[in-house]
Amino acid sequence: MFNNPFGSFQNTVAEAKDEREQLDRLLTISTPRERLLVSLVALLLFIFSAWLFFGNVSRTVAVEGVIVSPGDNGSFQALIWVDTDLAAAIGSGMPATAAIGMADGRTVTLDGEVSAVSAVPPPEAIAAFNSEAPVSAYRIDITLTEALQLSSVSGMECRIVIELGRYSPVALLRMGS
Repeated sequence: MFNNPFGSFQNTVAEAKDEREQLDRLLTISTPRERLLVSLVALLLFIFSAWLFFGNVSRTVAVEGVIVSPGDNGSFQALIWVDTDLAAAIGSGMPATAAIGMADGRTVTLDGEVSAVSAVPPPEAIAAFNSEAPVSAYRIDITLTEALQLSSVSGMECRIVIELGRYSPVALLRMGS
């Protein structure tokens, strides 16, 4: 007498159940090409997972600064602004590369290593804001690998790239970087 509104729903559910049972037939690997493709994907996954645990990635930080004073023996000091947490990770002996912008417009790139990092006390005018600011001023001493005379670089802007270390990708992901 009345049409059953759920009749079509029950038929749809029964058809969907039959389709789900047939999915296992789609997952069979039957040709040599398919076997080769699956083997290649498994090999790539294995290589990638091995690299995640046993590979290494260099973690670097780049900071902008101003050269405060050139040193005697192929070294210089620069004033940099860096996050206080990151400054704690910078230590002596770490490789560093400095790109110094010269007055004539060219850029000189110098390789060396960090010899010292020290915090610079802020001027009294901004000392009240120092606890709220996420960055602080630091003086970084860099000893160059080649002894060069750097008499005319005082006051020049520079970009210093410091290698913080080499880590496995998994360890780097755990650090949150």
